Amino acid sequence: MDTKKDIRSTVLQRRDTLPAHARADKSAKVCREVERRVAEAFDRPCIAVFKAMRSEVDLSDLAASAYEQEWDVCFPCMVRDHLSDAEEPSRMAFYRVPAERYEEAVETLIAHPLRCRSCSTLAASGYASVEPRELDVVAVPLVAFDDAGNRLGYGGGNYDRLLPALRPDALVMGIAFEEQRVDAVPCEPHDQSLPCIVSA
Repeated sequence: MDTKKDIRSTVLQRRDTLPAHARADKSAKVCREVERRVAEAFDRPCIAVFKAMRSEVDLSDLAASAYEQEWDVCFPCMVRDHLSDAEEPSRMAFYRVPAERYEEAVETLIAHPLRCRSCSTLAASGYASVEPRELDVVAVPLVAFDDAGNRLGYGGGNYDRLLPALRPDALVMGIAFEEQRVDAVPCEPHDQSLPCIVSA
């Protein structure tokens, strides 16, 4: 069986070599399908999306449509209660970003989700954190997936910790290109599978 490291390397290389026009077309298809599923399940949901890093699926169209429909849109970032305390582990949290603050938030919050921030600084800047049980919909980034819904992430375990904290009725969707599908994702006890993957 291929190791997680080997699969990550192979699939990320495959994803990175997708031509820009193909990535854009496929991203648009994924956005339309996610929006359709969300609209069928909820009226005005609180939806967690993510800003594409490197060659990930671009969910910008989904976010724009969500704002048009007055959905609550949240983005992930890494936080600590005390940023100066290097001993304190960082954790992933979601913050609501109103439509009128989106452009500003791209620079200050959204575009660098792995940069650790202080909870108090974000609160002082007017960003409201969202508890996992408040999320109706979560779009989950991934490196690779298989037909059983097993997901290979980037190795930080952030979404593996998030998923058990969601409500049972939350709509959880892995987001990927078809080029990220593999025969089998090696799983460990802490790995969380996904109920569905939306890919193109």
